Amino acid sequence: MKNLLAHDLCAAREKAGLTQRDVSILLEANVKEVSALETGQRPPSVRQLCKLSIIYNRSFTDSYEQVIREARADLFRHLPDLPKAQSDGMKRYNRDNTIARLNRTLAAALTQKHEVS
Repeated sequence: MKNLLAHDLCAAREKAGLTQRDVSILLEANVKEVSALETGQRPPSVRQLCKLSIIYNRSFTDSYEQVIREARADLFRHLPDLPKAQSDGMKRYNRDNTIARLNRTLAAALTQKHEVS
């Protein structure tokens, strides 16, 4: 099943009356890459997303939220994989604070939306 962003990209292209070839030329990509974007096989780069927003005269901010949710889940899953800090003063104190903050904010965001994998 397509993700929301992929669906929106495909719908926006069709509404604009453009072919995948047209979009591939504008994105400086090949048709297979445009197809992969529209089937959800891969997300667009930030640059591609900006270009697509301009081409279709719309914002994909809401649709891109899915990628942000996935990024949060990935980060939360990998926090325990970080090595233990070596004690070398203030630098590690900041590292510990950063990791603790990430853990709190990611856990809260994922728990609020029931997205912990």
